[in-house]
Amino acid sequence: MNLNERSEALAALALALDDRRLHDRVTGPFDGRRVNALETPVRIFDLSEGGCFVNSLHDQQPDVHFVLQIELPYEGRVTLTARTLYRKPGFGFAVCFTEVTDEGLTRLRRTVERLKRRQPYDF
Repeated sequence: MNLNERSEALAALALALDDRRLHDRVTGPFDGRRVNALETPVRIFDLSEGGCFVNSLHDQQPDVHFVLQIELPYEGRVTLTARTLYRKPGFGFAVCFTEVTDEGLTRLRRTVERLKRRQPYDF
């Protein structure tokens, strides 16, 4: 495979991965907390109304449900339940949101929409 074919294949793969995403996302970072017996500070990236990536040194196993709090700009703190999808050891883990109140979902949507209009210039 020559360099041009390889570039085209990578572009097609990136497009396919973007197409499988159900929700728009914003890069972040956002402050958050993993709520358990203790609240553990975390950094949130790639936030959407359906999930996010949690940057954490804590090793999280897949398919674990936990409470996550996220500080949303303009909207304040939202508390929801998340489930681990996969982990990247040393970096963090991806989650989907499994329980979000209607108000929380509305605030997540407003945050994503507002920040999408501002990207990439205003961060």
